[in-house]
Amino acid sequence: MWTNRYWQAEFWTLVFIILVVGLIGSLFDRAAACIAVIIFAYLVWNLIQLARLYKWLVKSRSLYPPSAPGIWGEIFNHLYVLQRKNRKELKKLKGIISEFRASTSALREGALIISNQGEIRWFNKASEKLLGLKASTDIGQRLFNLLRHPSFIEYEQARDYEKPLTIHSPSDENLVLNIHITPYNNDQRLVMIRDVTEKHHLERVRQDFVANVSHELRTPLTVIKGYLEMLDPDMYPELTKIEKPLQMMRQQALNMGHLVDDLLLLSRLDAKDLQSGKPQQVDINIMLDSICAEARVLSGEKNQAILFHSKSNMTLFGSEKQLRSAFSNLVFNAVRYTQKDGRINIFWKETNEHLVMTVSDNGQGIEQEHIPRLTERFYRVDSGRNRSQGGTGLGLAIVKHVLEMHGGYLEVESVVGKGSDFSCYFPKED
Repeated sequence: MWTNRYWQAEFWTLVFIILVVGLIGSLFDRAAACIAVIIFAYLVWNLIQLARLYKWLVKSRSLYPPSAPGIWGEIFNHLYVLQRKNRKELKKLKGIISEFRASTSALREGALIISNQGEIRWFNKASEKLLGLKASTDIGQRLFNLLRHPSFIEYEQARDYEKPLTIHSPSDENLVLNIHITPYNNDQRLVMIRDVTEKHHLERVRQDFVANVSHELRTPLTVIKGYLEMLDPDMYPELTKIEKPLQMMRQQALNMGHLVDDLLLLSRLDAKDLQSGKPQQVDINIMLDSICAEARVLSGEKNQAILFHSKSNMTLFGSEKQLRSAFSNLVFNAVRYTQKDGRINIFWKETNEHLVMTVSDNGQGIEQEHIPRLTERFYRVDSGRNRSQGGTGLGLAIVKHVLEMHGGYLEVESVVGKGSDFSCYFPKED
């Protein structure tokens, strides 16, 4: 509103001067010339004020504006107020940036900001150590030119950042890094880098321990099972009195053997060991038909209806031995935990994006609270029931690992009292 007031005052002052000068000039027949001179002088005066404004804003280091009458004085004063406000905001912003830099410098994790094209816009001190970056030369460079690990390039190109990527550091092969990318602001991505060398080492020690212990248990178990088989009451009548304990010992030795086999298989899967043969095209229809025949034998006196429904002729590329282990685990679990005269359906089908193998039963079902933890090692919904059925608690962990190694995933749906559906999803090959 002040601008209207001062502009009006400036306008009426100019009009008054022109009228007065025009009246005086008309007495000497020079009214037009006098008015022209006044307008020219007014324009020159305004140009001088503009020059003073430019000099103050651009060249002068003075915080205070030059003095001027009328509207120019108000313009100078208003700009001074705005500048002072901006300086306060700038000082506050510099303080925030300084605190941010100090806090990110204290982080043990590396942090980078990159554009959608991969250009590095900023990184903290930890990134220099973990990735070997230098602020003087690497700002503005493409991260994918500096970090040329094939797995990282594939991870970035896939743009699927749900799970982090684990690779070795380009600056130190002894360092194992965990990289997670988070997109934000449409055109930027935050890259977080963690040193997981110690965790990786501990995981390796755990895998080696499990593998070694499992191997060491195999030999004594074989000896124990061999001698138990020799203690046959039919051959030695005097053993009839302890026939029941001997049978229990045989069963427990058999369960322990299954546990050792599962532990060894998990160790190989953890280590990404594909000694089960080269990947090949696997005919799933033939495999599932064979597994169903074995399941009917396992069902025995339960008299369960076990049916295989093939709705696709597609094959899977992978390890036949591992896929058989995963599928048989799901089918045999359904046999163990489905009641007498129950029904088990096995499906092999395809959707637009996936190949799907599903095991569906009408057993007692699983409560929802247990479903997220079913693939944990040794997790049991009912420990007493599982042990009585001969389960090791590792079957679904094996299924999860096998599916991940084949690019797939497991989904479980269950309703207590109605049954469960275990579905394995595999991506279709292009």
